[in-house]
Amino acid sequence: MTEDNNIKRHSFQPGAMSIIQMGEQLIGHPSTAINELVKNGYDADALSCKVYFSYSNILNESFAVIFDDGSGMDYETLFGDWLKPSVSSKRKVNSKSDKYKRNQLGSKGIGRLASMALGERVTVVTREKETIDYNWITVNREAFKEEKLLSEINFPGDTISDYSVLFRNGDIIEERQSNVNLSVISFLKKAKLESFRKGTLIIIESLDDSVLKILKEDHNQPELPNQTTPYETTSFYKALATLITPLSLNNEIQKELQEKGLIDSKKAVSPSKTEFSIYYGTNLLPDQDIDEIEWLPISPIPIQSVYNYRVYGKVSVEGDVYGYMSYKRLKNDSREEIFELSKSEIIDKKDIQPGLFDDTEENETGEYYFDIRIYDIGEKDNLENLSNEAKLKSAGQFRSVFKNFQGMRISKNGFGVKPYGDEVEDWIGLSKARVQDPGKNVNTNQILGYVFFYSPENDKLEEKTNREGFLENKAFQQVKVTMQGIFSLLGKKRYNYRLLQGLGRTPTSKHQRPDFEEYFSTLLNLNAGPDVIRYSQKFMNDVTTSMDNIEESLSFSERLASLGSGIELVYHEMAQPIAGLRTTKSSLDLKKAKVNSDVMENFVKDITNLTYATDVLAELRKSLQPAIGRTRNKKFIPSNTFLRVCNLYKSDIEEYKISVITDSRLEKHEINDLEYAFWIAFLNIVNNAVYWIKKTEKPGEIRFSMEKDAFIVSNSGPLINEDLINYIFDYGVTTRSEKNATGLGLAFTQSILSRNNWNISAENRENGPAFIIKKEFNG
Repeated sequence: MTEDNNIKRHSFQPGAMSIIQMGEQLIGHPSTAINELVKNGYDADALSCKVYFSYSNILNESFAVIFDDGSGMDYETLFGDWLKPSVSSKRKVNSKSDKYKRNQLGSKGIGRLASMALGERVTVVTREKETIDYNWITVNREAFKEEKLLSEINFPGDTISDYSVLFRNGDIIEERQSNVNLSVISFLKKAKLESFRKGTLIIIESLDDSVLKILKEDHNQPELPNQTTPYETTSFYKALATLITPLSLNNEIQKELQEKGLIDSKKAVSPSKTEFSIYYGTNLLPDQDIDEIEWLPISPIPIQSVYNYRVYGKVSVEGDVYGYMSYKRLKNDSREEIFELSKSEIIDKKDIQPGLFDDTEENETGEYYFDIRIYDIGEKDNLENLSNEAKLKSAGQFRSVFKNFQGMRISKNGFGVKPYGDEVEDWIGLSKARVQDPGKNVNTNQILGYVFFYSPENDKLEEKTNREGFLENKAFQQVKVTMQGIFSLLGKKRYNYRLLQGLGRTPTSKHQRPDFEEYFSTLLNLNAGPDVIRYSQKFMNDVTTSMDNIEESLSFSERLASLGSGIELVYHEMAQPIAGLRTTKSSLDLKKAKVNSDVMENFVKDITNLTYATDVLAELRKSLQPAIGRTRNKKFIPSNTFLRVCNLYKSDIEEYKISVITDSRLEKHEINDLEYAFWIAFLNIVNNAVYWIKKTEKPGEIRFSMEKDAFIVSNSGPLINEDLINYIFDYGVTTRSEKNATGLGLAFTQSILSRNNWNISAENRENGPAFIIKKEFNG
């Protein structure tokens, strides 16, 4: 037995591959990586930061540049702490920047890994002041793929007076394991970045396919008539816009709360009154001067200043809500009222987990602020008024801009926190509440809002290691429940206001019917004649029957609406697990070589099953995609939409040996229309086809073809009853025997196609029933 004073100590020796794994798993969307590098510039007391992407079909010529004019790094920092992953001086409590005393945004020490997640080679050039040389280092990501310890991997770096030689000098290029990059040299000259007084320049060469794909798809979108500038909807510009927007809003909301007496003093993200600007550029912008770089200033969200209703205020450290609700829906009725909600009211009205709000006086979260703007987005006259206020050209343009930035977002220390409001649109659960009671609840597509958090008061809200949101700890759960309470109250207040002002449809209950008994009694009291009594009784019976039918149809419509909301929620929620499964698969693949041979067969089998399950989920998600964002026309291939619908019935199709046949001429046949209408049509037609083919208990076919200018969906199932074939698109007509058969699916199909100027008909052919979808030509 070893004596206590002789026990040996041991330490981990991380492998080089750990850097690759950390980079891939810590950074989600490439825009997150860019945002991290921009925030590093802010932490370094920069006044401006520039982001540039150069797209090229030749991989080695593609690159990205991030430059900030901040404090830069000295020799010891670049070749010391910068090379120590997850080491960060910002992790101290209430950490501030040196010059402007800004609240620090970064704390995980992963900004350096963010750049490695974007491309193959990362070159960092930095200096603290004009009188000294630049410090530089080039990190080649491929080196980390060697089976070595991390301590055995090294990279070239030194001081240099002219860093442009890094991209043109043969000996240095060889050391950097690179090629002469004339594109980078040309860019530095045109951008006037051949030298800089102080700051940090990061150049990422040979961009990843994922980055190039995003750039190409974003900048190849057709310009829509309602758009102001197409680049504002691209992933990287939009991510930077949502990052910087709350920086100015943070001061505005605190100023208002101070004026209202809700807070005594402001929580400054920086004691110094310094502006921080971001500029974006890319060689994909049209009509650029070939001799200059066009830098686009990243502007805050442009329509934040106008709204129909607004709720703003604070959540106290005890968890009580104090604020105001403003009404600007009508020009002649602009007013404001107190908006308050106690912690006990929030707890009483929510089905919350036990212990989330304990008996202590203070919440885990601490005091924070909120500013929510609500829009009656579905009313055209209102949109026109909003577009005029926002100084936009049309209601359509307002809707287009609004759609790009709608949602409830989160700010920490003046900057946006991903993915709230973007990839995770409904983090509060508004959609679920709206499905249950649409009139008294708003959805994410009706709001522009922010919750404002600050250090150190709200630091129990811990950001995830991958910088994609907060951990679901007690503090964040309290925030979500409190925000649900705020939205519940504002929804009711908005509902009452609209009811009093006669806005929208009259919100009477669908179950409320005329009091026929009172009417009949009145007739008797008026000594109405027997003919009038008989006629009135018949009329009341007819009305009751009609209302029963309407209520049944309405019930089915509600089920469809709930289904649509459910599909949308499922579609968005599937993204993260699929990404996680793929990350797990990649991680397991990397570990295969280390698995014992006796378990290798089972290990590989498990990976294969994981891959298959992930692919099935991804295909299912892809099949649901046409049902999302269903109000806008776009270019699509109907044949692809048809196959996606068929994929939803994959189990039945395989089990009953049903063949899906598509006309090869339709593989590239593209139309510009509402894909959702076709998705619904195919869904109901294929559903019927699968049902009837299964009844025949023999293999069958579902076919998609085109005849002249009509799409044909046919199948080999039994023929449609000739007595009913002219009525199958009427509400309630069905030949199914099941109790839950409604006969409304094809009626809904015809309705939605008709609204989009398409006609659908049915006929029996020699090889089975066929549905013909043809464009209506008016006049």
